[in-house]
Amino acid sequence: MDMRQMQKYKEILIQLRGQILQKMDSEIDKEPYSERSGEHPLASHLADNGADFNEYEKSYLLASMEGDVLKKIDDALIRIDEGTFGQCVVCGAEINPKRLEAVPYARLCVECKEKEEKGLL
Repeated sequence: MDMRQMQKYKEILIQLRGQILQKMDSEIDKEPYSERSGEHPLASHLADNGADFNEYEKSYLLASMEGDVLKKIDDALIRIDEGTFGQCVVCGAEINPKRLEAVPYARLCVECKEKEEKGLL
């Protein structure tokens, strides 16, 4: 992969990273926990707060998944700086450009990804 292509992916990854961080910030703003009162959403009647708790739990799960994606993006940015972006971290083969278009932080070629999903890696 040439430097121009790597720069293109770097810009895509930085933009994607910013979008995720912005989304995570907006989710934090929706958190039902009141910092001013220190009151947790379950402090009042449980039945009244069930929906709030479910929303809180869902937000936590999404933040966790987004955190995983952020880690993968950061790792991809490191690979760009090292000049290894676009190469499978397991076998060293070039990752198909169509795969990188779909998942710009991909670290595995299709074959190694399939092996990973089957538990063979």
